Amino acid sequence: MPFLSKLVLSAIVSVGLAASAHAGSIADASFHSNALDAEFPINVYKPDGEVPEGGWPVLYLLHGHDGDQNSWRDLGEIHATLDRLIAEKTIRPLVVVMPGVENSWYVDSAAVAGPGDYETAITSDLRHEIENTMTVRKDREGRAIAGLSMGGFGALHLAYGHEDLYGAVASLSGAIWQNVPASDLDKTPADLKLIEDSAFFHRIDRTTVTSGVVLPSTGDHFSGAFGTPFDARLFNEKNIFTLVAQHIAEQTDLPATFITCGDDDGFFLWRGAVALHETLQAGGRPSELRITDGDHVWSVWKLTIIDAVRFIDGQWDKTEKVAKD
Repeated sequence: MPFLSKLVLSAIVSVGLAASAHAGSIADASFHSNALDAEFPINVYKPDGEVPEGGWPVLYLLHGHDGDQNSWRDLGEIHATLDRLIAEKTIRPLVVVMPGVENSWYVDSAAVAGPGDYETAITSDLRHEIENTMTVRKDREGRAIAGLSMGGFGALHLAYGHEDLYGAVASLSGAIWQNVPASDLDKTPADLKLIEDSAFFHRIDRTTVTSGVVLPSTGDHFSGAFGTPFDARLFNEKNIFTLVAQHIAEQTDLPATFITCGDDDGFFLWRGAVALHETLQAGGRPSELRITDGDHVWSVWKLTIIDAVRFIDGQWDKTEKVAKD
């Protein structure tokens, strides 16, 4: 069944704005992904009103660990948030695509018997499906990506690995860790976990504490995306800090970056947020950092997504570059 015809299967009118001229709709849909060789489930927010010249800009909004395509709709209340921000003219109308990717970490992993080639599914299959069946922009500055937790890592990984596709990226409480040092590459996942905290804080003297390496939190939450057992070398290869270093060395641009995390994050993900911001700043790359009040919870993300989409809206309509494929 064509994608657009599937959009009519489930249209949900946002609470409180049903009668508003600015009320958009969210629809469940799916399509066949060649990269996954399976149906790919998604939710799509479509704004109300006439399509602007050139089409609507598109935001790909990614879920976290153990989430799915419904997470932002059901837990994040994204529908009402988008309707309100558009009605208030805080942001311009946009299409928001929310894919369901299991616990894939948004990387290609079929070669290591992981969840599947979700990086290719999103950057190629999903993008082409949306652009071929909806009236949306196809230029880099008309396309952005954002996500929370695992999706924050995914958004950064995809944006930095495919910088020609995305003009902006936002990470909300992203699962951001630095590369595993060469001296620790052969440690087991259990050994890495033992030194996770000791590798971070360094007391110089009784008045001075500095930060060290933000090691990845190893465990079954990676679901084989970086090999089974966890392969530190494979993680480093795909990690966002490797991608940033490559861009800095090659003197190429990165998407405008927005990073936010709660100061009470139960997984201490503010460590990686600060480390990434410092790395980008040191490399002369654009980055905005917000450390907010709160833990690793939806009550935080329902607020920080507002700043994130406002940031992304500010990146629309810059120099247009259309993806060649």
